Amino acid sequence: MKNHHEQPTEQQQGLSRRNFLTTAVVGLTGIAAVGLAGCNARQSEEGNTAAGDTSQLPGTWDGEADVVVCGGGGSGLTAAYAALDAGASVLVLEKGDVVGGTTALAEGAVQAAGTAWQKELTSYQDDNAEKHFLYWMTDAEGLVEEDLVRSMAENAADNLQWMADNFGITFSKVFGCLPTPYLPDDLMADRIHLITDATDATKTGGTVWTTKAEAAVKDKGGEILTGTAVASLIMDGANGVAGVTTSDGKNYKANKGVVLAMAGIEHNEELARKYNPQHYWDLKTQQVVTAATDTGDGIEMGLAAGADVGRFGGCVDLILATWSGTNNTNPEMPAIFVNMRGNRFVREDTTYAFHMRSCFNEAMQEGGWDGCTWMVLDSKMTTMDAQSPWSDAIEGGTQQREDDLASGTLLKADTIEALATAMGVPSANLAFTVQKWNADTTAGNDSLYGRVKQVVPLDTAPYYAYRILHTNIGAIGGLRINDRAAVLNVSGKEIGHLYAAGTNSGGWLGPYYPGSGTCLQGALHWGRTAGASAAS
Repeated sequence: MKNHHEQPTEQQQGLSRRNFLTTAVVGLTGIAAVGLAGCNARQSEEGNTAAGDTSQLPGTWDGEADVVVCGGGGSGLTAAYAALDAGASVLVLEKGDVVGGTTALAEGAVQAAGTAWQKELTSYQDDNAEKHFLYWMTDAEGLVEEDLVRSMAENAADNLQWMADNFGITFSKVFGCLPTPYLPDDLMADRIHLITDATDATKTGGTVWTTKAEAAVKDKGGEILTGTAVASLIMDGANGVAGVTTSDGKNYKANKGVVLAMAGIEHNEELARKYNPQHYWDLKTQQVVTAATDTGDGIEMGLAAGADVGRFGGCVDLILATWSGTNNTNPEMPAIFVNMRGNRFVREDTTYAFHMRSCFNEAMQEGGWDGCTWMVLDSKMTTMDAQSPWSDAIEGGTQQREDDLASGTLLKADTIEALATAMGVPSANLAFTVQKWNADTTAGNDSLYGRVKQVVPLDTAPYYAYRILHTNIGAIGGLRINDRAAVLNVSGKEIGHLYAAGTNSGGWLGPYYPGSGTCLQGALHWGRTAGASAAS
């Protein structure tokens, strides 16, 4: 891989909302069975303080390897394989009963520019890493580490080829994200690659990656222990990390390095409240559908060892019910978003996490902890042949509409004013908002926010309102790393022999998620980088 400083050595098209939830529930049930061991333990059975007091090492070790990888999701398995490929022995410790983590629940989208698949399957023949870098940097609003983003962009295409060569994977579709209002058109391209089993094109998704990677790690001689929760790091004074202690009191020695690949703070309310208000609100009032094992253990252990944080704040949020803004091949529903005052507040046809950040901000501004936003639609949503979950034209759509109306998730009225009353928003405001929108659609121009997709009027009764539910598939933020994936302390120095990968690391994502495939590229890139760096 390219190393920028040359230092030593979101979405499958056609994935249904129901299938996503079913997969998530099944995956979470299996992963949660092991239980969530506490990660605040600081002492081994021998009494040494693993993360704070660095004066002692265990008298004996229960096992050892050159590289100990904590976490068996996409980034952990990739780190393990990369370390094995570099000639190191590897031990993977996974808290869940099975490997895979949140990667196994993902639709399997990975972003990259300039790949053979992009050239074969799209019209983008001249896309390149520099454009991809500028795309990610622009969406980051200046709140990322430039060298980390450049490293990801410059290595993204090679990472996909490496994945294909080593894990028996190909990419069957390549599509694109939706933009943000300030993103130049020339930085947009179809870069989202759908992971597909190279021997069976019917198998797609993140589970293909983790299943294939697990087999590759084992075939190469790596050892994987599931049902094994890492509780703390064992420090060796100024030398850095010497190994790890598990929740059952066993000590594992890492001769060369430890890789933390234990996901983010998805189900850690304490860290979410401290670092990420949007994610905390989602945990308490909305829904978070990542693996139950994503409890921020690796981040807590890194902090206890003196690590600095990367960039916390923001989420991978979407409207799962409608799949709005998730990729450029889906039609956007004829709908507008309004706040609790009945006013529009965002360009609705932007990439999903961008407009969901706006939904969160509006909910807080107008209603605080109990705030919300609404999607306002008319009866055209009941006749769409795609995208609308409430359409008579799709299987189960009519029943879904009736169920949601009965539960109050969806509201219905014959006039906009009556709909506003049901929503609890000022009727005059909502009526004005819809009239303004309809006038703009007649003129063919969204004069307020510049929307370009589905600029069609809401003028056909009955009218509907959906109270937007945020579905969170990841929190943004982790340990600060450099482009070797080495964990940095608060002084910006490497903590010896400690590396972080995937969303256990931070600094390469900005204040909202820039589009499907970014997190899995981060898991792939930082896993590969961390494994190779630890092995060296």
